[in-house]
Amino acid sequence: MTVYLDNNIIVSIENGDYTLDSVKSVLPNGKLRFFYSSAHIFEVESFPGNSSISKDDLLTKRLDTVRNIFKNNYLYLDLNGNRLTHIMEDPREVYDTITLVPSGITAIKGFMNLISKEQKEDIRRQLGIDILKLNNYSAIEVIDHLNTKLTSWGTNQSFLEMIEYGIQLHPDGKKFGLHNRIAGVFELLDMFGYWKDKETPTSNYARLWDAEHCFFASYCDFFISDDRRTRNKAAVVYNVYNKDTKIISSGDSK
Repeated sequence: MTVYLDNNIIVSIENGDYTLDSVKSVLPNGKLRFFYSSAHIFEVESFPGNSSISKDDLLTKRLDTVRNIFKNNYLYLDLNGNRLTHIMEDPREVYDTITLVPSGITAIKGFMNLISKEQKEDIRRQLGIDILKLNNYSAIEVIDHLNTKLTSWGTNQSFLEMIEYGIQLHPDGKKFGLHNRIAGVFELLDMFGYWKDKETPTSNYARLWDAEHCFFASYCDFFISDDRRTRNKAAVVYNVYNKDTKIISSGDSK
């Protein structure tokens, strides 16, 4: 069985909140293979350092943690063909590769901040969305509910059609794959208020990586996350794109 860990699980193991063995205890008995991705490395790359630990020290610590947990089992995404493969790669090699083009990170940050908090609130008001009620819908029901709201608003596009339309308008849209579409689902779900993230200066950027983790986990049997918002959005994604990945938290029992 293959397992993908959200970044919060890795941080908790690194901080000693619990062990990898305790994480394994929530999984079925059998042979387990844990995989990491470039998203894990990008998240530590974005850390600027603070009074407790420098960026270099955290990077060294995190790469050791990733190395110990995943044993260099890496999910490699070839963006040219949108193909994902399992390879053996040391996290330091991954870090050195992805940081060759640091300007891409800045571009992503800017893109995720195009719609302001006030604009999102206005959209929800116009659609008549009650966030508390929306959060009670299941992963299966939420898209149908939002499609109904969009229709009553007068749009000719469904939830997923909005994503595809946005991709068509993008200059590189023809090269976009599932990971781009999943990022779009996460962003729209949050904009409409479904398990909306708390607004912080970095919440839009963090949601991008939540979506990336969801994407990579879709190629594994299990996705373990202690972020309830991510788990609920991921459940919608896996329903929409017919993925069988099971979503659990570190506190779940077998």
